[in-house]
Amino acid sequence: MTENYRIALLRVVAGLFVSAGMTSDSAVIEKLPRHLRNGILLILRPAESATRRIVALVARHEAVPVYVAPPKRDRLKNKGAGKKRGPRAPQFCLIDPRKYFPELHPHRRKPRQMPKPNGSTEPQIQVRIAGFDGAPDFVIWSEPKAVLTPEDEVSAKALYRRLLALKLALEDMPQQAKRYVREVAKRKAAAPGPKSVPPLRMGLPPGYRRKHIHEVDEILWDCHCLLRQDPHPPDKV
Repeated sequence: MTENYRIALLRVVAGLFVSAGMTSDSAVIEKLPRHLRNGILLILRPAESATRRIVALVARHEAVPVYVAPPKRDRLKNKGAGKKRGPRAPQFCLIDPRKYFPELHPHRRKPRQMPKPNGSTEPQIQVRIAGFDGAPDFVIWSEPKAVLTPEDEVSAKALYRRLLALKLALEDMPQQAKRYVREVAKRKAAAPGPKSVPPLRMGLPPGYRRKHIHEVDEILWDCHCLLRQDPHPPDKV
């Protein structure tokens, strides 16, 4: 069952490479228009979530090993001892991004925007700085942020690495399953906290859309349902 979804995701990733004008073997395109990069990310996020759930389904029959922390290496002692390695292939992230709750971060407030004192109606950011040695406070005004347009050129290096990491993970599922059970064992041995929760978060998967607009939405929902129906997921062994 998972093999059909794996092949379908490989087809989706190949289409994303074509949309970006890239190939997995060619040089990286430095920049892409903002609207093109955002459109690729709209498909890439659910594809990554579906791949993580396929990896968990493949690893469901793997026994979770006992995690043994590796010995700490002395970086100063071993500095420059090894040979120089070439560029390494990007590694696919098997951990779901955690949900962001703004109520837990009350200190992150947006700066106030007020009209400039000279009568200009263009909004400026006001920053009040306290004076020293009894001097009165003074106010400075920053320049407005540049207006973003869909045609702006943005960097595509990180996008290329995510696409390549996803493609390599789909082509080597057994290795990703071994990585997954090791990550589960590591989190079981961790002290209670953020690093002890399962790799896949509870609730709806990242990138899920109630209204399916692409083939990848159907794949993600099917993989999510298959994982929830599995009686022995690897993080519960």
